Amino acid sequence: MNKNLKLLEAVLALGYFFLLSPEALEAQPFPAKAVELIVHTGPGGGSDLFARVVADIVNKERFLPQPLVVLNKPGGGGAVAFRYVAEKRGDPYTVLSVATTVFLTAPTRAGLDIGPEKFTPVALLGFDINVMAVREESPFKTLKDVVEAARRSPKAVTIGVGSIGATAHLLGYLIEKQTGVKFNIVPLKSGGEAVVGALGGHVQLTTENLSEMMPHVQAKKMRVLAVPTEKRIPYLTDVPTLKELGLPITLGLGRGLAGPADIPRETQAVLESAFAKAYKSSAWQDFAVKNMYDAVFMNGAEFGKYLMSRQPEMVQFVRDAGLAKK
Repeated sequence: MNKNLKLLEAVLALGYFFLLSPEALEAQPFPAKAVELIVHTGPGGGSDLFARVVADIVNKERFLPQPLVVLNKPGGGGAVAFRYVAEKRGDPYTVLSVATTVFLTAPTRAGLDIGPEKFTPVALLGFDINVMAVREESPFKTLKDVVEAARRSPKAVTIGVGSIGATAHLLGYLIEKQTGVKFNIVPLKSGGEAVVGALGGHVQLTTENLSEMMPHVQAKKMRVLAVPTEKRIPYLTDVPTLKELGLPITLGLGRGLAGPADIPRETQAVLESAFAKAYKSSAWQDFAVKNMYDAVFMNGAEFGKYLMSRQPEMVQFVRDAGLAKK
């Protein structure tokens, strides 16, 4: 009896092993286990907020039969997260939350082989808007005030950003390029920390995502000085665009998702379908309106073409800003 029991236990253990083996997983409909959604910043920033909203919608609506689990892997201006996903080549169970600017600049900045060709674009769900903002008590009432102060004292005006080489940094760089001034760009751990830094007076301004600071703007604790959009933002109609102020700058941070290179086409299609459903959901559309997103959907092929079209511009930014790895 004991021998039979031991034999049964061995058979069950062997069956459990095969159930968890890669070969067994491949034989099951995708996904057969939880899918990791990797974020390149710490909790609290725009990239983290985007990933968690998407994951929450996908999980609540069961757009995937297994959970989409958010994991933060900050560091290296995005390089840590990008390398982690790139090294999962062919593994559809790892997905990267893509913030287009930092995604396209990280390879040049880090000197690592983690360019767009190392990933499989899956979907883009919209564009997050960056703005120039200060705390309500700031002496800077207009963009002109900021530029004049920076002209009087080069590198004295501090701008907090969540990541070097990201869109917030790019916005500051473009304003520098158009006006001839120099700011002191201060990198913090996330966009959320950059906003907190501006609120607390640790930095004088931030050029982070509007979605991260909108609650403070609505509470009259922060003031937006300018927006880099074609037209004024509906809920900030008193805030001028940079173009109105004589600076021909338009900028938006694409929010999307990508897997490692060489994931099976059929699994890519499953992920793309899940994120397309999330985009169409009322929860996402409400989030996009509330957070001032420009809600635009691109499938994997369209997102890939967009990334390749923007890559030369981003590489030039890295070189001009002196961020390229020597």
